[in-house]
Amino acid sequence: MKPLLITVGSRGDVQPYLALAKGLLAAGHQPVVAAPRRFQPLAAAHGIDCVPLNDEMLDLQDLAKGKGARAAMAAARSVKPLVRRVLDDEAELAHRDADVVLYHPKSLGGPYVAEKLGVPAIAGLLLPLYVPTAAFASPILPVRLPRALNRASWRTSSVIEMPYRGLIRTWRAEALGMTGGFRPVADVARRGAVLHAWSAHLLPAPADWPDSARPTGFWSMPAAVDWAPPERLARFLEEGEQPVYIGFGSAVGRDPRALTATVLEAVRLAGKRAVLATGWGGLRPGTEPDGVLVVEDVPHDWLLPRMAMAVHHGGIGTVAAALRAGVPQAVRPFIGDQPFWAARLHRLGVAAAPLGGRLTPARLAAALDQAARLAPAARTLAGRMAEEDGIATAIARLESAPGAAKSD
Repeated sequence: MKPLLITVGSRGDVQPYLALAKGLLAAGHQPVVAAPRRFQPLAAAHGIDCVPLNDEMLDLQDLAKGKGARAAMAAARSVKPLVRRVLDDEAELAHRDADVVLYHPKSLGGPYVAEKLGVPAIAGLLLPLYVPTAAFASPILPVRLPRALNRASWRTSSVIEMPYRGLIRTWRAEALGMTGGFRPVADVARRGAVLHAWSAHLLPAPADWPDSARPTGFWSMPAAVDWAPPERLARFLEEGEQPVYIGFGSAVGRDPRALTATVLEAVRLAGKRAVLATGWGGLRPGTEPDGVLVVEDVPHDWLLPRMAMAVHHGGIGTVAAALRAGVPQAVRPFIGDQPFWAARLHRLGVAAAPLGGRLTPARLAAALDQAARLAPAARTLAGRMAEEDGIATAIARLESAPGAAKSD
């Protein structure tokens, strides 16, 4: 096969696609990944052919880093011209030789590139988004609904693209030369094929999903066993008991400094050591108190197995890394699907009760104590997940997609 994988967003959106591409290479296929330009070095390190996409949106997010939710919202208002530039880069992909397109919904243009190429389009989903079920409501819904409305709630999947629908329609006509038969991304994905890239041990397929929607397992890069930590991190880990990992990734609260103060006081109250990951500004410590180390970018697959537990925002990338590491979790969700995963982890018995609402040092300290008691359950679940091979399962389904494979 010559699969074309299109993804945009943060590292959590890109790395699973690179992991799948690495697996496709090992299986004898010829994958190409189109991803934001800043991830080219990561792709190159794994021998993956990567086409750079405009990443000015990530630059804009970097400018808002550490400045709180108001700055993040102001940056969002400047996004539409940048979306068009990404789409224009994606239009160039329609000149490549590919026989299947796997796309992240955030790419917006993925299914139309496949349409122009005349090849199957498959949505590669890191969370439940388009296949409706009566078993639970759409994870991106911000409110809880009566169970009877679960299936209807899945219509909200279109909100991801809705602000850009006119822009996408215009781009499809101008850049791809296709003026008729436009269908929104949500409709294309809902009627087409999907690959659900999470573990069935985290969230099994409900009974009303077709077999094709069964989760494959996570798409994970091999552990970074050769990664060498900075000396100060290595020394910190050797100096005392296992610390708590605390990081909120790309989530940005209203007041990063207040959140940091809350976290530091909770760590003190709980009598824990901690590694604080600053991420995109969710945490902005001015100093390092005793027993606390501040880091910016450390591979989760290296760091989390060395932690006593993980405190995070509930992004699926961090959820997956903590599950694989076998560490208990405490989740302070912010937006989107994060409350869904926080509740799911708690229900599985590997995370403290979700820390929604107003976060106080006492509440977080209590969650740390609760999570510590869940360590045996977290290790057991990690052992079960280790038996899955999400990449092999995804490749097998790609190979069986109608029209996806070409014989030599």
